[in-house]
Amino acid sequence: MKDWENPAIIGINRLPTRANPYSYDTATDALTLDRENALMHSLNGQWQYRYQEDDEKIDQTFVNPDFDTSSWATIPVPSNIELFGLGIPYYTNTQLPFYSNHNSSLPDTSPLITRANPVTSYTREFELPANFAEKDVILHFGGVDSAFYVWVNGTKVGYSQGSRLPAEFDVTSFVKPGKNKIALQVMRWSDGSYLEGQDMWKISGIHREVLLLARPKVAIRDYFAKPKLADDYQSAKLEIRPFLTVSNNKALKDWQLSAELFDANKQVVSSQTIAADQVMEAYPQREIIQFDLLSLAVQQPKLWSAETPNLYTLVLTLKDANGKVIEAKSNQVGFRDVRIDKATGKLLVNGKSIKIMGVNRHDHHATRGKALTRADILHDVLLMKKFNLNAVRTSHYPNDPYLLELADQYGLYVMDEANVESHFFGGQMSNQPQWLAAIMDRIVRMVERDKNHPSIISWSLGNESGMGPAHAAAAGWIHDYDSSRFVHYEGAQGQPEHTDFIQPPRGWYWVPEKLDNLGRLTPMANPTDPTYVDVVSRMYPSVEHLRGLADSPYIKRPILMCEYDHAMGNSLGNMDEFWDLIWARDNLIGGFIWDWMDQGLEHKTADGVKFLAYGGDFGDVPNSGAFNQNGIVDAYGNATPELWQTKYIFQPVKISAVNIAAGEINLQSRLFHSNLNQYELRYQVLEDGEAIHQGRLAAPSIAPGENKTVFVPLTKRGYLPNKQYWLNISLHLKSDKLWAKAGFEVAKEQFLLKDKQIPTSAKSFSNLPTAGLTINDNAAEFIIENQHAKWRINKESGLLEQFVYQNNQIMTKPLSLNFWRPQTDNDRGGWRTASNGMQVWRDLPSKFEIKSLKVLSKTADKIVVQTLLGFEDKVNVIQTLEFYANAAVKVAYKLDIDTDMPEMLRIGSQMAVAKQYQEVSFLGRGPFENYSDRKSGAKVGLYQATVDSLHTSYMVPQENANHTDVSWWQLTNTQGSGLKVVGEQSLSMSVWAWDQAQLDKALHTYDLTESIENTLNIDLMQAGVGGTDSWTSLAAPLDTHRVKPGKYQYAYWLVPVNAK
Repeated sequence: MKDWENPAIIGINRLPTRANPYSYDTATDALTLDRENALMHSLNGQWQYRYQEDDEKIDQTFVNPDFDTSSWATIPVPSNIELFGLGIPYYTNTQLPFYSNHNSSLPDTSPLITRANPVTSYTREFELPANFAEKDVILHFGGVDSAFYVWVNGTKVGYSQGSRLPAEFDVTSFVKPGKNKIALQVMRWSDGSYLEGQDMWKISGIHREVLLLARPKVAIRDYFAKPKLADDYQSAKLEIRPFLTVSNNKALKDWQLSAELFDANKQVVSSQTIAADQVMEAYPQREIIQFDLLSLAVQQPKLWSAETPNLYTLVLTLKDANGKVIEAKSNQVGFRDVRIDKATGKLLVNGKSIKIMGVNRHDHHATRGKALTRADILHDVLLMKKFNLNAVRTSHYPNDPYLLELADQYGLYVMDEANVESHFFGGQMSNQPQWLAAIMDRIVRMVERDKNHPSIISWSLGNESGMGPAHAAAAGWIHDYDSSRFVHYEGAQGQPEHTDFIQPPRGWYWVPEKLDNLGRLTPMANPTDPTYVDVVSRMYPSVEHLRGLADSPYIKRPILMCEYDHAMGNSLGNMDEFWDLIWARDNLIGGFIWDWMDQGLEHKTADGVKFLAYGGDFGDVPNSGAFNQNGIVDAYGNATPELWQTKYIFQPVKISAVNIAAGEINLQSRLFHSNLNQYELRYQVLEDGEAIHQGRLAAPSIAPGENKTVFVPLTKRGYLPNKQYWLNISLHLKSDKLWAKAGFEVAKEQFLLKDKQIPTSAKSFSNLPTAGLTINDNAAEFIIENQHAKWRINKESGLLEQFVYQNNQIMTKPLSLNFWRPQTDNDRGGWRTASNGMQVWRDLPSKFEIKSLKVLSKTADKIVVQTLLGFEDKVNVIQTLEFYANAAVKVAYKLDIDTDMPEMLRIGSQMAVAKQYQEVSFLGRGPFENYSDRKSGAKVGLYQATVDSLHTSYMVPQENANHTDVSWWQLTNTQGSGLKVVGEQSLSMSVWAWDQAQLDKALHTYDLTESIENTLNIDLMQAGVGGTDSWTSLAAPLDTHRVKPGKYQYAYWLVPVNAK
């Protein structure tokens, strides 16, 4: 049996995983925490490689020092080889590309790799650093996918698998002074791949950094530093368990091991020295081994939390009998306490109840795949902080340890998740003894690598791998080894021995229609979870499911959504409702949005056009299509409209009106560990979107969870009847933070002070020149015109087909009703729009029958044309067009839609306008795209943009660019001429550079070819975007954000804009 097809072989000669790989010559160097000062030599850079398609044809002669590799090409390390044309990337959710039975019910062939298994051979030479002499030399691989052998100078050193954790090998006896050769043989697939079935691109290679490290012969191999806080949080201890590398205790005679704790100013706050041979004590037969061989006491410690990431630096120094420093090691320390209040189900950090406002994060970059740079990781962390996220789940594998360093420094709670997902096989691996060692290895090594990071508040046993003894065993090990964090695993659900357990039907988890059949079973509770997990974790509950969980008499633990609000495409529509509920229930501790980044890979068409590829675009079979475009940032790391909405939902203060006319507002702190007085309050009075009054106030002192009333001085100027007035309130950083400068906006709210009078006559547009109107009634059309404007109404369709103003053709396609939208992912997944009858709305306006078309009145000042339209007596429309001498046109609709008709996606009208009209300004919600269920974070204002800049480029083109609560919308050319739409009620509006059919049909951005006109949407309303999930009925928007059959009416004005 091949090593890489044997679950019993998970590493050969691999060193035990340790928390901190860096060794320093002096305590001064260690105190810098700068690994560039450590005994470290990077082997990143260009390596030579050879790629072979099948592991049956492996040639290992290349490992020999004298093997000629001059003909081999080079590849950067770290990297994923498939992104350099070596094999193809596979994107699958649950299927296994290496498993020939991925689409059949053939007999199980695990752990074998039953398709061709590509192998990449790597080599490079390096010079052994002079300061590594007389030291042990360690070869460190941060991450290699999926399994590999390593040779040094022709001698096999070892083997490892588990692609998201480091593998270290002692190569002291293999290296020599001067030039050395390292060789790797990397198998794309291994038995370990059965435990790496995550929803992601399956790409391989040396994807994390390669380092050459050195340490003394007698060294601090590892240590565990546990902070412990007194119940009153006024004092603390740092308990340290060190481990040494030494041949025997006698070698340590008169040696000393010191621990020093430094504050942020590099001042020692506590220290202790012990005899080094104490560390080598034998393990007792019965008693519990003493953990705190070193213990550092601290009075009035500055506590660590995501809001207050106060850090100390621990320096351990090993000295020989002569007092000479042999080695120093260091790490950041945060004093924080994580507990669960069993009486209330609250999650407590430092005694304070917190909410997890988090996101799931995959390693991903559009061009680098999973081979991220430190700059990429820092970009993610900075963006999370700036958008008010306070937590990250490393879905579904340990991330690069640099992410944890940054989380410690910048302040993010981390759920550290093990690289265990056997999604395709469910719980098979956890229940089969032959997989126990591999599963335990992945979980234990994660804990050992990351145990000293204060940002980690939870260990997660993996993802979607069923439930079985392996999970129970791993949880037991963690609880005994590190009780300072809570244990999470969503798959641990349901106890058949429970007296209230009812076996649910298949598919019950997400389908609410079946819940009524489950009798006593609380939705998704089932009714309790195994005791080896500390929280009740669920994926993609609806708001009502979540309410049922919170109110369940069976659940006594905190309730966490490890994944929720599936942000696939244009989505994330239910955040307001989720978080209104979460804030109202102590035992709902929040959750992690799915997910952080769209997993598109930059690719090119045959014509060289760049686009973001998804499953199937590389010829990968099997694949899961575009199911990986779920990010609240795009594949290049840019904020999406969903991220802007997230920032608002997670902002650290709730701002509400008390007596808004008097400027009286209430500030409710949603901070957990810091005071609201760290912010400055700014206010602004807007008149039709423009600031007419503004100022600043110091935010009052408001403790976490408390609230105070604040008075904002409003303008003494009177409000004009034809103007709309808003009060904007925002909070800004008073001083610099590590992640943002002073003045950065962290929160905002808006209140309507006075609404405007709606336009009811053409006199509202008195700035336009007037001229007498005439109407020409011929067999095919009505032609209405004056010396400034001309309109045509087609008698066969009843539609306004032409609008020309001062010789500029504004309208290029008719103004028609519209009930459809380019399908979002949630439309397809939630409503099943392809099969539920809603397709009737796609082209229904083209099927209208004209029941009546007549001129109601005609004068030189005003002409009114009314059309009665009908569809099978199910949809009846009265369309009234009023033309005025100043060239303004009032468009009014009355609709009567039979309740037997299916729901609509919008009620509105649409027309094409000439391409020259590219400049957009509007008074409405912005600046980012928003919808009825994702608009609270978008504020009413006066915005300028272009047609192109309003477009949101989803990987699969779909409905986008909408803005709600629009008073008016203007499209002009570069000279300032064009068209203005003014609503007699709030409108939803958008403009696209393509027509609706193009957007609806397109599967990739390259399908959106250049159009000769723009499409203008003028809607009364549009359905929300939904997104509880993206594959069941829960994907559709909540009931309050749907467009249902009934009676509607709305009106707006089309007003020409004259640059003169």
